[in-house]
Amino acid sequence: MDLKKLQPPIENQLSLLGFELLLLESAREGRDEVLRLYIDHPDQNKPVTLDDCVAVNDGLLSWMDVEFPFLRENAGIEISSPGLERPLVISKHYRRFPGHLCKLRTRLPLNGQKHFKGWINAVSDSSVTLEEDGVLKQIPFDLIQKANLAPFDEDDTPKPKHTLITEQAGAEKSASGEA
Repeated sequence: MDLKKLQPPIENQLSLLGFELLLLESAREGRDEVLRLYIDHPDQNKPVTLDDCVAVNDGLLSWMDVEFPFLRENAGIEISSPGLERPLVISKHYRRFPGHLCKLRTRLPLNGQKHFKGWINAVSDSSVTLEEDGVLKQIPFDLIQKANLAPFDEDDTPKPKHTLITEQAGAEKSASGEA
Protein backbone atom coordinates (compact mmCIF):
# COMPACT_ATOMS: atom_id res chain seq x y z
CA MET A 1 0.00 0.00 0.00
CA ASP A 2 1.61 3.25 -1.15
CA LEU A 3 0.57 5.83 1.44
CA LYS A 4 2.25 8.69 -0.46
CA LYS A 5 -0.07 8.09 -3.43
CA LEU A 6 -3.15 7.60 -1.25
CA GLN A 7 -2.65 10.64 0.96
CA PRO A 8 -3.48 13.51 -1.48
CA PRO A 9 -6.84 12.12 -2.67
CA ILE A 10 -7.79 11.13 0.89
CA GLU A 11 -6.88 14.63 2.14
CA ASN A 12 -9.03 16.14 -0.62
CA GLN A 13 -12.00 13.92 0.20
CA LEU A 14 -11.67 14.65 3.93
CA SER A 15 -11.68 18.38 3.23
CA LEU A 16 -14.97 17.94 1.36
CA LEU A 17 -16.30 16.27 4.52
CA GLY A 18 -15.09 19.21 6.64
CA PHE A 19 -12.00 17.59 8.20
CA GLU A 20 -8.27 17.48 7.72
CA LEU A 21 -5.91 14.53 7.79
CA LEU A 22 -3.38 14.64 10.62
CA LEU A 23 -1.73 11.31 9.94
CA LEU A 24 -2.21 8.38 7.59
CA GLU A 25 -0.60 5.11 8.59
CA SER A 26 -0.73 1.47 7.69
CA ALA A 27 -0.50 -1.21 10.37
CA ARG A 28 -0.70 -4.96 10.51
CA GLU A 29 -2.97 -6.40 13.18
CA GLY A 30 -2.62 -10.15 13.12
CA ARG A 31 -3.23 -11.18 9.52
CA ASP A 32 -5.16 -8.04 8.69
CA GLU A 33 -3.81 -4.81 7.31
CA VAL A 34 -5.39 -1.62 8.62
CA LEU A 35 -5.34 1.84 7.09
CA ARG A 36 -5.58 4.28 10.01
CA LEU A 37 -6.56 7.90 9.52
CA TYR A 38 -6.14 10.44 12.31
CA ILE A 39 -8.45 13.37 11.60
CA ASP A 40 -8.91 16.85 13.01
CA HIS A 41 -11.19 19.83 12.51
CA PRO A 42 -9.61 22.53 10.33
CA ASP A 43 -10.13 25.19 13.02
CA GLN A 44 -8.42 22.83 15.52
CA ASN A 45 -10.32 24.35 18.44
CA LYS A 46 -13.03 21.73 18.38
CA PRO A 47 -12.44 18.16 19.60
CA VAL A 48 -13.04 15.25 17.25
CA THR A 49 -15.93 13.18 18.59
CA LEU A 50 -17.02 9.60 18.01
CA ASP A 51 -19.88 10.96 15.88
CA ASP A 52 -17.29 12.80 13.74
CA CYS A 53 -15.33 9.56 13.24
CA VAL A 54 -18.49 7.69 12.26
CA ALA A 55 -19.50 10.46 9.82
CA VAL A 56 -16.05 10.45 8.21
CA ASN A 57 -16.04 6.66 8.02
CA ASP A 58 -19.44 6.65 6.31
CA GLY A 59 -18.39 9.47 3.97
CA LEU A 60 -15.11 7.83 2.97
CA LEU A 61 -16.18 4.21 2.50
CA SER A 62 -18.48 4.72 -0.48
CA TRP A 63 -15.92 7.05 -2.10
CA MET A 64 -13.12 4.50 -1.50
CA ASP A 65 -15.23 1.71 -3.01
CA VAL A 66 -15.23 3.67 -6.27
CA GLU A 67 -11.76 5.27 -6.21
CA PHE A 68 -9.72 2.58 -4.45
CA PRO A 69 -11.70 -0.70 -4.51
CA PHE A 70 -8.55 -2.72 -3.69
CA LEU A 71 -8.29 -0.96 -0.33
CA ARG A 72 -11.57 -2.27 0.99
CA GLU A 73 -10.70 -5.77 -0.27
CA ASN A 74 -7.23 -5.80 1.29
CA ALA A 75 -7.40 -3.55 4.35
CA GLY A 76 -9.67 -2.42 7.12
CA ILE A 77 -10.21 1.30 7.59
CA GLU A 78 -10.00 3.00 11.00
CA ILE A 79 -10.86 6.63 11.63
CA SER A 80 -9.43 8.07 14.83
CA SER A 81 -9.34 11.32 16.73
CA PRO A 82 -5.89 12.69 17.54
CA GLY A 83 -6.39 11.97 21.24
CA LEU A 84 -4.37 13.53 24.05
CA GLU A 85 -1.16 12.00 22.73
CA ARG A 86 -1.81 13.50 19.33
CA PRO A 87 0.61 12.77 16.50
CA LEU A 88 2.84 15.62 15.32
CA VAL A 89 3.82 15.35 11.67
CA ILE A 90 4.39 18.74 10.06
CA SER A 91 5.63 22.10 11.33
CA LYS A 92 2.14 23.54 11.89
CA HIS A 93 1.37 20.69 14.30
CA TYR A 94 4.36 21.66 16.47
CA ARG A 95 3.57 25.39 16.15
CA ARG A 96 0.17 24.74 17.66
CA PHE A 97 1.70 23.39 20.89
CA PRO A 98 4.61 25.59 22.00
CA GLY A 99 5.68 24.78 25.55
CA HIS A 100 4.09 21.31 25.49
CA LEU A 101 5.98 18.10 26.10
CA CYS A 102 6.71 15.93 23.08
CA LYS A 103 8.20 12.48 22.59
CA LEU A 104 9.84 11.74 19.28
CA ARG A 105 11.98 9.15 17.60
CA THR A 106 14.35 9.83 14.70
CA ARG A 107 15.12 7.48 11.81
CA LEU A 108 18.87 7.93 12.35
CA PRO A 109 20.80 8.94 15.47
CA LEU A 110 21.30 12.65 15.98
CA ASN A 111 24.41 13.22 18.10
CA GLY A 112 24.13 9.58 19.17
CA GLN A 113 20.47 9.87 20.20
CA LYS A 114 17.29 8.54 18.54
CA HIS A 115 14.70 8.99 21.33
CA PHE A 116 13.87 12.47 22.60
CA LYS A 117 11.43 13.77 25.21
CA GLY A 118 11.39 17.52 25.52
CA TRP A 119 9.39 20.72 25.60
CA ILE A 120 8.51 22.23 22.22
CA ASN A 121 10.42 25.48 21.81
CA ALA A 122 11.24 27.03 18.43
CA VAL A 123 9.70 25.69 15.22
CA SER A 124 10.87 26.49 11.71
CA ASP A 125 9.75 25.09 8.38
CA SER A 126 12.56 22.53 8.52
CA SER A 127 13.03 21.67 12.21
CA VAL A 128 11.73 21.73 15.76
CA THR A 129 13.78 22.68 18.79
CA LEU A 130 13.02 20.70 21.95
CA GLU A 131 14.31 21.48 25.41
CA GLU A 132 15.36 18.19 26.95
CA ASP A 133 16.85 18.27 30.48
CA GLY A 134 17.69 21.97 30.11
CA VAL A 135 19.44 21.50 26.74
CA LEU A 136 18.00 22.86 23.48
CA LYS A 137 18.12 20.25 20.70
CA GLN A 138 17.25 21.10 17.12
CA ILE A 139 15.76 18.16 15.23
CA PRO A 140 15.20 18.32 11.45
CA PHE A 141 11.72 17.21 10.40
CA ASP A 142 13.15 14.94 7.70
CA LEU A 143 14.84 12.85 10.43
CA ILE A 144 11.71 12.41 12.56
CA GLN A 145 10.17 8.96 12.31
CA LYS A 146 7.38 9.42 14.86
CA ALA A 147 6.34 12.19 17.25
CA ASN A 148 3.50 12.65 19.71
CA LEU A 149 2.50 15.00 22.49
CA ALA A 150 3.25 13.48 25.91
CA PRO A 151 0.79 15.08 28.35
CA PHE A 152 0.92 12.19 30.81
CA ASP A 153 4.67 12.69 31.34
CA GLU A 154 4.54 16.47 31.98
CA ASP A 155 4.42 16.24 35.79
CA ASP A 156 7.45 13.92 35.92
CA THR A 157 9.62 15.87 33.45
CA PRO A 158 11.88 18.75 34.53
CA LYS A 159 10.25 22.03 33.50
CA PRO A 160 11.88 24.07 30.73
CA LYS A 161 14.53 26.63 31.66
CA HIS A 162 15.00 28.39 28.33
CA THR A 163 12.95 31.20 26.87
CA LEU A 164 10.13 29.94 24.69
CA ILE A 165 10.60 31.37 21.22
CA THR A 166 7.35 32.06 19.38
CA GLU A 167 6.80 33.52 15.95
CA GLN A 168 3.99 35.85 16.96
CA ALA A 169 5.43 39.28 16.13
CA GLY A 170 8.85 38.00 17.22
CA ALA A 171 7.64 37.80 20.81
CA GLU A 172 9.49 35.69 23.31
CA LYS A 173 7.98 34.14 26.40
CA SER A 174 9.78 32.66 29.34
CA ALA A 175 9.02 29.07 30.19
CA SER A 176 6.69 30.34 32.91
CA GLY A 177 4.63 32.17 30.26
CA GLU A 178 5.78 35.73 30.98
CA ALA A 179 6.33 38.07 28.05
